Amino acid sequence: MLIKTNKVLKQRAQRLAKEMGLPLGTLVNNYLRNFIIDRQAVFNAPMPNKKTIRAIEEARRDIKAGKNLHGPFDTVADMMKSLNS
Repeated sequence: MLIKTNKVLKQRAQRLAKEMGLPLGTLVNNYLRNFIIDRQAVFNAPMPNKKTIRAIEEARRDIKAGKNLHGPFDTVADMMKSLNS
């Protein structure tokens, strides 16, 4: 059987599955089994667009580099002070 999917989505899913030590086919088969058993399609989160993905990747790079980080804060007032500065 051939299932058409977005090329970039598939590549990203394959990379993540590999990092987790799972073949992508195992994840797809699991989803399909649950779809059959539950008779429902589950959409947990919206697909981010390219701009959102870039922002997330940039934030992850910043976290890894230890830059542009703020907090933790003891109070909301401290957080607001940081946000407004």
